Amino acid sequence: QACDGGGEEEGGGGKGMLVKMMMMMGGWALVLLHNARVYIGRHRLLFLFGFIIFCFVLIHISAKKPLPGRGKVEPSAIHTMFTTFHTVKFYNKPLRKFDEDDVTIAAQVSPNRLARIVEMAIEWQGPMSVALYVYSDEDVEELDRYLVKYPALRDVGIHLLYYNETRYPVNNLRNLAVEASLTPWVLILDADFVTSGGMLDYLNSVVRGSDHKTAYIIPAFSTTLPPTKIPRTKRGIISALIDGDAAVVNKNACYKCHNVTDYHRWYFALEPYQVWYRWVYEPFLLFYRDEAPPFREEFKGYGFDKNTWVYNLALLGWDFYVLPEAFITHQPHERTHWDGNNVDEQLGEMLSIVCGVVLDTKQALGYPVDESIYGEPPLLGKGCETNQKWF
Repeated sequence: QACDGGGEEEGGGGKGMLVKMMMMMGGWALVLLHNARVYIGRHRLLFLFGFIIFCFVLIHISAKKPLPGRGKVEPSAIHTMFTTFHTVKFYNKPLRKFDEDDVTIAAQVSPNRLARIVEMAIEWQGPMSVALYVYSDEDVEELDRYLVKYPALRDVGIHLLYYNETRYPVNNLRNLAVEASLTPWVLILDADFVTSGGMLDYLNSVVRGSDHKTAYIIPAFSTTLPPTKIPRTKRGIISALIDGDAAVVNKNACYKCHNVTDYHRWYFALEPYQVWYRWVYEPFLLFYRDEAPPFREEFKGYGFDKNTWVYNLALLGWDFYVLPEAFITHQPHERTHWDGNNVDEQLGEMLSIVCGVVLDTKQALGYPVDESIYGEPPLLGKGCETNQKWF
């Protein structure tokens, strides 16, 4: 996987080019000084020393990677599908020892969401593996300040993945967080979700003795309530739904992405119940890391990053069970700035990538590519990249 890459994988072409230019400029300066027979006596060494310092300052400035949206246009996702990244595992390593059967939250986060990771750590009180997307050295300095200020973060495994001129590499970050998890049972979450009360103990009891090719679905909701009023009990979230203060996550944006969960059944369920996968289902899953495939790292930016992974699990024969006593709630936050083009344009680009990924997955597992297995459109013929066929 790309997130295993070491320091040599970090994009440094621009920096190297600038170094070469500075060396050439230095050579030209010396030639001009010689040919013009400019002798500045004892100040000559001082002049050269100052010139070298000037070059290094320019190189340092060039190394500062600006946040997308600050005057920088991101390249097409198609051209950066296989970009690799410099990573640092366990920039912060937990001192606390966790039980092997404990469930680990694996999350990815951008620097402006670090506060949400603090809230998650305080609520969860269990193992966490978090991959932070680092745009510049200032982001690492900010993380250091958080580690000093918030003791809850000190038992969180925090890993770094450095910006390399792509859109937000969500699946590279997820893979890094999953691979570095201290326990094999992993719950994939995004930073803006709040877990229900007592969820760690409940999930730990579920996975003990569980089949390693069973994935457990955690129902997901969104809310307009402030963080302090977000329900932590099943009765509370149902009341919020009735009052109009909560809804099934992404219900309007992508109904098929979560409808397989069968929320009406969940409201009354007392025991886990099985559901059957359909395209483009993308629940938040608790799964056994060592049996699961990695997330496809071709996807950067918005669209299909999790759908294709769950689709892969289904093709591999995994079972899916909905848990009746756990749920997560998405907190309200400022509208996310997606790197590069707007969401609709990015989704169009992702459609051109998803066709190839689905084809590759089917071929690798021996499925006929011209047949629909789980409601996905056949890949042969025209129209694979049409929105209506995928949603």
